[in-house]
Amino acid sequence: MPETASAAHVVALNHVGVSVADLARARSFWIDGLGASEHGAFGWPVGTTPADESLATDGTAADVVLLRTDAAFLELFAFSAPTPAPRPPGAPGVSALTWAVPDVAATRARLRDLGAGTVPAGDGCAVRCPDGTEVLLQAAGDGPTGLVGVRVAVADPTRHPLPAVPGPVAVELVGGADADPARPVDLGVNHVCLDVSGIAALRAGLDGVHWHHEVTESSAGIAAVCYGTTDDGLLVELLESRSPDAFLARCKLVHP
Repeated sequence: MPETASAAHVVALNHVGVSVADLARARSFWIDGLGASEHGAFGWPVGTTPADESLATDGTAADVVLLRTDAAFLELFAFSAPTPAPRPPGAPGVSALTWAVPDVAATRARLRDLGAGTVPAGDGCAVRCPDGTEVLLQAAGDGPTGLVGVRVAVADPTRHPLPAVPGPVAVELVGGADADPARPVDLGVNHVCLDVSGIAALRAGLDGVHWHHEVTESSAGIAAVCYGTTDDGLLVELLESRSPDAFLARCKLVHP
C-alpha cells in the first residue's frame, strides 16, 4: 500500500550532529564527562558525492563518531574539509541541549577535572561543550540519562516548518535567530535528525524545506534518509529505520 500524508508522522528525535574542532577533546567531554557511550564510527574523503549532496556543501571530508545515550544518539563530525569556523551568534539552529545526569555537581566537577568544555564558576547547571553549544545539566532522577532536550532557535517559531516532535527528547522552538545561517561544517550542533514513519510522504508534505536529494535507501533497504534545509536555515535529516538491524534503530536505546 502506498504511503499517505496522513499515515506519515514524526516518531521522535533520533540524534543531533555536532561539528567538532578536535575529536579527542569532544570525546572527552561527551563520553568521559557526560557519560555517553560510543556506538560506531565512519568517515569519508573529499569527493564523496552522497555526503556533499546530503550537506549541500562541496568538497566535504570528515571523521565521524556515533554516540548513544538512553533516549537518543549523537553524531560528532570532525571535518577536515572545508575548514570549520565558529558558528555565528544568532544563527538559526540548535542553541542549547538539555542533558540528564545522575548528579549535576559531580558531573560539573568531572568536566572541570577533565578540562573538557567550559564550566562556569558557581553551581549553575549550564556548561558549554568544547565547540560552543550550551549544555544544560539536570538531575535524571528515575528518567533517562543523556540527551533529553533540544532548543532550536529560529526567526519565527510560529511559522517554522519543523513538525511537532514527540518525546522522549523534548524539542523546543524559540525565537531570536537573527543572523545568517551557519555552514554545516561550522562548529557546534549542525543538524537535527528526526525518526519518521512514511519518509517519502512526510517529505512531500513539509512545506518550507528545500530537500537536498531524493530519499536514499541504505543497507539493502532497512533504512532510508533525506536531508534538507528549512527556508530559515535549519539543517534537518529525516530517518526511517525499517528493521531492528538498522544502525540507528530506536530499539538500540534504553528509553526508545
